[in-house]
Amino acid sequence: MGRLLDWFRRLRATRLTWQLVLVVLDVAGILLATIITYLARFELRIPHAYGRYLLVAFAASVVVYVVAVALFGLYRVVLRYVGVDTMLRCAGAVLCSAAVLTLADVAAGLLNSGQRIVPLGVVLIQAVFVFIALAGIRLSVRAAHYVRAAGRHEGMRTLIVGAGSAGSLLLRDVQARTGLAFQVVGFLDDNERIKGNRLGGVPVVGDLDELEEVVATYDIQQLFVALPSAPDGTVRALLNRAAALGLATRIMPKLVIETGEVRAADLRKVDVEDLLGRELTPIDSEQVAATIAGKCVAVTGAAGSIGSELCRQIMKLHPARLVLAEIDESRLYELFFELEAMEEGVAQMCLVDIRDRRKLLRVFAETRPSVILHAAAYKQVPLMELEPIEAVRSNVIGTANVMEAATKVGAERFVLISTDKAVAPINVMGKTKQLAERLMLAFTQSAAADQDQNQDQNQDIQDAADTDTTDLSTLEKSQAEDAGSHSASTTMTCVVVRFGNVLGSRGSVVPIFEDQLRRGGPITVTDPEVTRFFMTIPEAARLVLQAQAIGTAGDVFVLEMGESHRILDLAHKMIALSGVPAEIEIVGLRSGEKLHESLTSEGEELEPTSAERILRVTHLSEAPLDARTYERLVSALEAGTLTRDDIMLL
Repeated sequence: MGRLLDWFRRLRATRLTWQLVLVVLDVAGILLATIITYLARFELRIPHAYGRYLLVAFAASVVVYVVAVALFGLYRVVLRYVGVDTMLRCAGAVLCSAAVLTLADVAAGLLNSGQRIVPLGVVLIQAVFVFIALAGIRLSVRAAHYVRAAGRHEGMRTLIVGAGSAGSLLLRDVQARTGLAFQVVGFLDDNERIKGNRLGGVPVVGDLDELEEVVATYDIQQLFVALPSAPDGTVRALLNRAAALGLATRIMPKLVIETGEVRAADLRKVDVEDLLGRELTPIDSEQVAATIAGKCVAVTGAAGSIGSELCRQIMKLHPARLVLAEIDESRLYELFFELEAMEEGVAQMCLVDIRDRRKLLRVFAETRPSVILHAAAYKQVPLMELEPIEAVRSNVIGTANVMEAATKVGAERFVLISTDKAVAPINVMGKTKQLAERLMLAFTQSAAADQDQNQDQNQDIQDAADTDTTDLSTLEKSQAEDAGSHSASTTMTCVVVRFGNVLGSRGSVVPIFEDQLRRGGPITVTDPEVTRFFMTIPEAARLVLQAQAIGTAGDVFVLEMGESHRILDLAHKMIALSGVPAEIEIVGLRSGEKLHESLTSEGEELEPTSAERILRVTHLSEAPLDARTYERLVSALEAGTLTRDDIMLL
């Protein structure tokens, strides 16, 4: 007996079992509808001429209607989601069945000396009653789920923002899933026409401006934002208000509504980009593409946060080749296959360390890039305080190696990705990035001097040719060719693009906070007053590409970062929106950290450019890194005598 009960429980849980139960209910409904039809049509007295064919009529009706219901997919419908679509399917199945039964009845009449088996009125009335039966069976199951959900008054009191398609579909899924630990108590929507109405039994209690009042009145604990088509600015303002109220919040992704199926499982946690991000700045795509399309482009640090996004955006500009220079082989491999999926045969993997001068020279000689975006660098401030020598090797010597390799292959453009920490640096990481900027300035200064010298030399040769009636000597021709060749090799346009923290980059504050929240806290903040500038990775990459397109030799650009954000406020918002009851622990500033970052040094000024949110630094406070100082740095590094203090004094 025990085994029999176990078998029955397993059988009851299968999809096939429920389909069989539904078929049995449909058969009973069809038979009942047919009986009622005959009794109603003939006022309880069925003539013998039709009564003798009752069994045939019953059998034909059951077979035809059940087959039609199956063909219209009504046995594959999830009954808790029954709606208009299911009713339309029922109507289609009934109409097709009525047509088939009518044709069969006419054919039978022709074969039976004109005596029809079923009157036409019976077929039509039967169709109405069968539709009521089929629809009623399915709606009753849906109603049972609804009543069960409506009677649930436990779990987090939840407010849905958005009473449109996404919000109503989300409510349906929530009500159908009785195991969810929350109850929806209302909607917020800016459509005045539906205020006070009910969707699925849940009232629209106000508009978005009334969030604070509604939360207090209805004791709301959780917010679901179902506004997939709303402007980012509207959603961002709403999320910040929710964070200030301490509401756990989930958000509906923009693309979900397009699938036509919205589920509670589709809701995602609020990302910091949702709070701090901004509308992507429009760029001059044609101008940027003119510097990329059809050319070989190299990105160092290609698999990093900024480098990988640069690669994705460069691929959309159709370069002839994209050289991925990276030392992390696992991430390089993953990025390569991602880019291959975008367009085959363009990306090229190069496992190379920028500190390895010979390997870098060989890679550039083989690929001959026209544009180099130098994103490779050590960026973690506390770690570089512990390893200052490695910071110099990567951020200074590595940059010099890349610039040398770029010069030797006659590259057109070189872009150094820098940081706000290079401004009045107090840590090794920032200082080495400042030295990299000064290297670029020294190269530009040297290239300009070489060009002037070459022009003077060419002019002297030309003057000599003008005063001599004979042809130029072989020596003079050789000098002219050498001068022209050297001039061509020093026309590389070098620019610096400087910006603050990018949201979500590896090792930055946001991923650290997210990891701490996953572990239940505490969240560690260095100082209650510490502030930072933030920008999303896609926006930073777009503006870097735009900056390199408008840059001239020696330009230092700063990306307009907006207002700085207090890290303590960011921590509070992330805790509130996540719903994790985590504590905040103040641990003190780490070695080399500033309380506030700046994008310019004292005395430097910013001027607008032709591109939105890209500013040019004028009156640079940094002096180019002269050759003697660089040689002294390299000598101390090779001798093993270089110290942190030496680096900071350069």
